[in-house]
Amino acid sequence: MSQFSTLPPMPAKPFFCRPALVGGLSSLATLLILGGCSTPGQQLADAEIRALNSAPASPSTGPQAPYLGSYGPNDPPRLAGNDAGYDQFNAELSDSVAVPFLSFLIIEPDPVTRNGVPSDIEKLVKAKKYPDAIDLINQNLKKTPGNVQLRYVKARMQIEMRQWEPAKKTLIEITQQFPELPEPYNNLAALAANQGNWIEARDYLELALKLRPSYTVASANLGEVYIRLGAQAYDNAAKDAVLNQRQYTNRAKALMEILKPTKKSVPPTPAISK
Repeated sequence: MSQFSTLPPMPAKPFFCRPALVGGLSSLATLLILGGCSTPGQQLADAEIRALNSAPASPSTGPQAPYLGSYGPNDPPRLAGNDAGYDQFNAELSDSVAVPFLSFLIIEPDPVTRNGVPSDIEKLVKAKKYPDAIDLINQNLKKTPGNVQLRYVKARMQIEMRQWEPAKKTLIEITQQFPELPEPYNNLAALAANQGNWIEARDYLELALKLRPSYTVASANLGEVYIRLGAQAYDNAAKDAVLNQRQYTNRAKALMEILKPTKKSVPPTPAISK
């Protein structure tokens, strides 16, 4: 006998349903289907919000150093620090607050206008009174929960204070409230990359590019993430390989060389004719 069960035969007489009952069931089914539909980004955001809400809060200890991105002994040199301090409204912040190999954390959606941030919050941010500014932002968000600019300011200050999980939660809240914006996914990828979670960073960047295929920053970042993943794959292969171990190691090193900034060539000093 077969191990697989089969469906029972259809009844000899077909079922007949009343049109009103069919219409009601059809409408109910449509509502259930629509209510259960969501994008992959929304599903990911919902799952991570639940995880962050259930995780116990860990108080930060020690002085809060300015955020300059992740850095390890094998990483390429990081970008120069921001000697002038954190300035939320500085357009050049992207070159001073970034991980050494990705462009993150400073991208804001195109439709966001600068006047979305009240002047009293702007003054606190410029004075680097970040906790006070966040408290005031939270008060304003209760009145205007749709102010995405305030949420971006809040996330950036949390990053500046190295509050990674709260910053992640703030960015995920933006993806829930504004699922059409790709920028928060790019910024979430930054936080994942900062912790060495390259698979997670890749997934966030791919979500950003699904929303906006022409998103140049996310495309470039995704390329850098793929380089990292490729180097890791070759390193793993070298650890387990009996043959070609050196070849895999050299390939991993070659990929990592791509991430190093190119050295500026110094023109040779012209010879002085006598």
